Amino acid sequence: MAISRSTAPDVVRERLAPPALIVGLALGIVLALALLFDPRSFLQRIRHSHAASVDLYFVQELARIIHTRGVTLLLARREIETGHNVAALRLLAPMLATTTKPGFQEQVRWLYYRNLLAVNDRSPQGSPARARNEHALRLLISQLRAGANEHALYRLAHEATLVHDEGTAIRIYRDLARRNGAHRSKLYALAAAAADGLHHPREAARLDFAAQASASTRAAATRYFLAALRVLQSHNQPLLALREGGRHLGLLADEAAVLRRLVILALAADKPKIAAHYARRLLIM
Repeated sequence: MAISRSTAPDVVRERLAPPALIVGLALGIVLALALLFDPRSFLQRIRHSHAASVDLYFVQELARIIHTRGVTLLLARREIETGHNVAALRLLAPMLATTTKPGFQEQVRWLYYRNLLAVNDRSPQGSPARARNEHALRLLISQLRAGANEHALYRLAHEATLVHDEGTAIRIYRDLARRNGAHRSKLYALAAAAADGLHHPREAARLDFAAQASASTRAAATRYFLAALRVLQSHNQPLLALREGGRHLGLLADEAAVLRRLVILALAADKPKIAAHYARRLLIM
């Protein structure tokens, strides 16, 4: 006998829970089991994991249970890796003042510094937030200098110029130049550029002449010598440029480009006799 729709029994279909709830429960169970059976091993696994967006959830849960500086630092790293820079700053800022172990404090300081650089890059030029960030970055650079290796010092010097701390950049480049003979001339030239950014033409010229003295090739020595003259002349000091050029001429006395620049400087400084002297040298070459 056929059963009509009106007389058919009601069938209650089972409904699945929402996918988000299922995922959340699964993650919670995994976390609970991991903490129950081997929390230290679990912490090591997530510390060296490469899935930051997934691990962030686990570390957040872990931080609610285990209140240690190590876990907080790990959480800050995960926040940074997932683009939550401001949240990471909030976690790191209290640790800067309370952490006493030198090695751990150095880790916190570097992480805070790199994160603050990223935040500062997104702050509008001339805004109060950018001014505050750059002030904090200048303080951090001066603190990080002492324990930094050579590679880190290069970065710090470059970043010091970006936050308008050319004075610190000059000091770092000078220190690097003294201990690094292979790149000494380049480092002095970088310091000279920082000094020029501070509108200190005499210091910039001194550093360019130092780069000239340590240059390994004649072409490089000529380039640094001319840079020193150019920075002095650009600050309307042709007479000083002429005098300093004569003092540092050395082995470049028969370099055509150098002699031509000295003739131009002598004429600009209203020294026709000196101009004639360099012009005669240029003619007999």
